[in-house]
Amino acid sequence: MTEEKKSKRFSIKGIGLTTLGWEIALPIFGGVLIGHYLDQLTENTYMFTLSFLGLGIFIAYYNIYKRIQIEIWRKNLKDKERGENKEELKK
Repeated sequence: MTEEKKSKRFSIKGIGLTTLGWEIALPIFGGVLIGHYLDQLTENTYMFTLSFLGLGIFIAYYNIYKRIQIEIWRKNLKDKERGENKEELKK
């Protein structure tokens, strides 16, 4: 495989992982913003802010979990394809 193909394959693989920070930060930050806004509307203390912060943290961890599952699935698929290619070469 040429260097150009290796570089292109590596860069495509890394694109999904570059968004991981946003997938963590946006739910947490969005939850705090929505919670703060609702607290101001209802003139509560920090009840909604803390509730939506907790929800944002849960969603962020769920996003991490799903991303890990996708990466594991891709690795298993790649390993399976490599195994099938090795069997074809043996024949």
